[in-house]
Amino acid sequence: MSSSISSSDVSPGWGRSLAACFGTLALGAALIAILMILVDPYDSGRFGAFGIVGVGDRNPWTANVSRARDPQFDSAILGNSTGQLLEPARLDAATGLRFVQLVAPGADPRGDLAILDFFARYHPTIRALVISVDQPWCSNTVLPPPKDPFPYWLYEGGTLRYLGNLFTWAALDRAFQRIAIARGARQPVRADGYWNYEELWAPGAKHPVAAEPVKAAPFAGKIDDSFPYAGMLVAALGKLPPDISLVLVMPPTFYTAVPGPGSRDAAAHAACREVYRAVVGARANSNLIDYRVDNALTRDPANFADLIHYRAPIARRIEQGIAASLRAGAAAEISF
Repeated sequence: MSSSISSSDVSPGWGRSLAACFGTLALGAALIAILMILVDPYDSGRFGAFGIVGVGDRNPWTANVSRARDPQFDSAILGNSTGQLLEPARLDAATGLRFVQLVAPGADPRGDLAILDFFARYHPTIRALVISVDQPWCSNTVLPPPKDPFPYWLYEGGTLRYLGNLFTWAALDRAFQRIAIARGARQPVRADGYWNYEELWAPGAKHPVAAEPVKAAPFAGKIDDSFPYAGMLVAALGKLPPDISLVLVMPPTFYTAVPGPGSRDAAAHAACREVYRAVVGARANSNLIDYRVDNALTRDPANFADLIHYRAPIARRIEQGIAASLRAGAAAEISF
């Protein structure tokens, strides 16, 4: 005995169910797209019809999009987390400028440069840039992409690329944050981007351990390394007006992480420093300040949270050096 099912035997209800299912999905996607266009969850300036001011986003990688286009600022601090403790309000008071904190902890220099380019697009007049040039900037090779990829689509992509990345839970969460801000149920994060990481730790907690520095083998050779990120920085600065004041800060580390005198690491650091000093060049009111030294400040564990993240007393000294550099350039008197 055999049987067969013809197309006429298939219930027409299946077709209607499939059409209803796909229609519901399409309607849901359209409603999400409309919500994202009206709210602009990252405050990127590409969309947004509600006029919501600020974001509730605490991730600097994404929150910096909103800060970088804020017209109240004319100067910026960029770099890794080693620049995070530099406080814009203190620099404002010392220089008369308006700084925004645009550091991107954990990003490599390419992420910093993407933020710089975005900042420049929204600020035809930039008065000063401060960049924390830490160890990644002195790499002699281009670093591999980090495990968590930097969101270049936020800074470099067009409208369609941006919209295509808004169908995520993270974007939806940020949209609801901005709606809460509009309703007055939530306060936006600080517009200038400052966040004190010391607030996470109890007083006296988290300090590096003092130890005798490891003695490195003497090095008498010549450093012929290239520093590719320096070339990228030169290219980025070449798109900007030449009268922008530039301060490059090589941040301090705990003394056990400072290269030993006469070692290859010390020679490589010196070579990197000179390359970036040339980037500063003859710019007015500009300077390179190398704080990576072994002295009383960097030998005190109370001044650091770990080997590379300094605490408030050192941050205040660096801010003074930046302000002095913006007044007197390479002739500034640096106390450290």
